[in-house]
Amino acid sequence: METLPSWVWGFYYGFILIALVSSIVYLIRKQRKLLATLTIVSAVFGPIIFFLQSLLRASGTEIDNLWHSLGQGEIWALFVLLALMEILVWFVTLMKDLVGQLGKKNSLKT
Repeated sequence: METLPSWVWGFYYGFILIALVSSIVYLIRKQRKLLATLTIVSAVFGPIIFFLQSLLRASGTEIDNLWHSLGQGEIWALFVLLALMEILVWFVTLMKDLVGQLGKKNSLKT
Protein backbone atom coordinates (compact mmCIF):
# COMPACT_ATOMS: atom_id res chain seq x y z
CA MET A 1 0.00 0.00 0.00
CA GLU A 2 1.28 3.46 -0.91
CA THR A 3 1.21 6.48 1.34
CA LEU A 4 1.90 10.17 0.97
CA PRO A 5 5.34 11.62 1.81
CA SER A 6 6.10 12.56 5.41
CA TRP A 7 6.26 16.29 4.64
CA VAL A 8 2.64 16.18 3.41
CA TRP A 9 1.53 14.58 6.66
CA GLY A 10 3.55 17.11 8.66
CA PHE A 11 1.89 19.98 6.83
CA TYR A 12 -1.58 18.39 7.18
CA TYR A 13 -1.31 17.72 10.91
CA GLY A 14 0.33 21.11 11.53
CA PHE A 15 -2.58 22.74 9.71
CA ILE A 16 -5.08 20.79 11.84
CA LEU A 17 -3.19 21.53 15.09
CA ILE A 18 -3.04 25.29 14.42
CA ALA A 19 -6.76 25.31 13.62
CA LEU A 20 -7.58 23.38 16.79
CA VAL A 21 -5.43 25.50 19.11
CA SER A 22 -6.54 28.83 17.64
CA SER A 23 -10.22 27.87 17.78
CA ILE A 24 -9.84 26.85 21.45
CA VAL A 25 -8.23 30.23 22.16
CA TYR A 26 -11.09 32.02 20.41
CA LEU A 27 -13.63 29.97 22.36
CA ILE A 28 -11.92 30.83 25.67
CA ARG A 29 -11.92 34.52 24.71
CA LYS A 30 -15.62 34.20 23.71
CA GLN A 31 -14.98 35.39 20.16
CA ARG A 32 -16.63 33.76 17.14
CA LYS A 33 -18.06 31.05 19.37
CA LEU A 34 -20.12 29.22 16.74
CA LEU A 35 -17.35 29.13 14.13
CA ALA A 36 -14.75 28.18 16.75
CA THR A 37 -16.94 25.31 18.00
CA LEU A 38 -17.55 24.08 14.47
CA THR A 39 -13.80 24.22 13.80
CA ILE A 40 -13.02 22.18 16.91
CA VAL A 41 -15.51 19.50 15.83
CA SER A 42 -14.13 19.51 12.28
CA ALA A 43 -10.49 19.44 13.43
CA VAL A 44 -11.11 16.48 15.72
CA PHE A 45 -13.53 14.27 13.80
CA GLY A 46 -12.42 15.01 10.22
CA PRO A 47 -8.89 13.60 10.58
CA ILE A 48 -10.10 10.64 12.66
CA ILE A 49 -12.62 9.58 10.03
CA PHE A 50 -10.11 10.22 7.23
CA PHE A 51 -7.50 8.08 9.00
CA LEU A 52 -9.88 5.21 9.76
CA GLN A 53 -11.20 5.09 6.20
CA SER A 54 -7.66 5.26 4.82
CA LEU A 55 -6.86 2.07 6.71
CA LEU A 56 -9.60 0.28 4.77
CA ARG A 57 -8.43 1.32 1.30
CA ALA A 58 -7.43 -1.35 -1.19
CA SER A 59 -4.68 0.46 -3.08
CA GLY A 60 -3.39 3.93 -3.92
CA THR A 61 -2.71 6.80 -1.57
CA GLU A 62 -5.06 8.27 0.99
CA ILE A 63 -5.98 11.14 -1.34
CA ASP A 64 -6.73 8.71 -4.18
CA ASN A 65 -9.06 6.87 -1.82
CA LEU A 66 -10.77 10.12 -0.81
CA TRP A 67 -11.35 11.20 -4.44
CA HIS A 68 -12.58 7.75 -5.43
CA SER A 69 -14.97 7.65 -2.47
CA LEU A 70 -16.23 11.14 -3.29
CA GLY A 71 -16.96 9.93 -6.82
CA GLN A 72 -18.89 7.00 -5.35
CA GLY A 73 -20.90 9.43 -3.18
CA GLU A 74 -19.80 8.03 0.16
CA ILE A 75 -20.89 10.10 3.15
CA TRP A 76 -17.58 9.84 5.03
CA ALA A 77 -15.70 11.38 2.09
CA LEU A 78 -18.17 14.26 1.88
CA PHE A 79 -17.87 14.84 5.63
CA VAL A 80 -14.05 14.90 5.45
CA LEU A 81 -14.09 17.29 2.51
CA LEU A 82 -16.59 19.60 4.25
CA ALA A 83 -14.52 19.49 7.45
CA LEU A 84 -11.39 20.52 5.54
CA MET A 85 -13.30 23.30 3.77
CA GLU A 86 -14.61 24.56 7.12
CA ILE A 87 -11.08 24.62 8.50
CA LEU A 88 -10.00 26.65 5.44
CA VAL A 89 -12.82 29.12 6.20
CA TRP A 90 -11.49 29.29 9.76
CA PHE A 91 -8.00 30.15 8.48
CA VAL A 92 -9.37 32.89 6.21
CA THR A 93 -11.30 34.33 9.16
CA LEU A 94 -8.21 34.06 11.36
CA MET A 95 -6.06 35.88 8.79
CA LYS A 96 -8.69 38.64 8.44
CA ASP A 97 -8.72 39.09 12.22
CA LEU A 98 -4.91 39.23 12.38
CA VAL A 99 -4.69 41.74 9.52
CA GLY A 100 -7.40 43.83 11.19
CA GLN A 101 -5.47 43.85 14.48
CA LEU A 102 -2.26 44.85 12.72
CA GLY A 103 -4.13 47.65 10.94
CA LYS A 104 -5.45 48.96 14.27
CA LYS A 105 -1.95 48.90 15.80
CA ASN A 106 -0.45 50.79 12.86
CA SER A 107 -3.22 53.42 12.85
CA LEU A 108 -2.71 54.06 16.57
CA LYS A 109 1.01 54.72 16.06
CA THR A 110 0.50 57.49 13.48
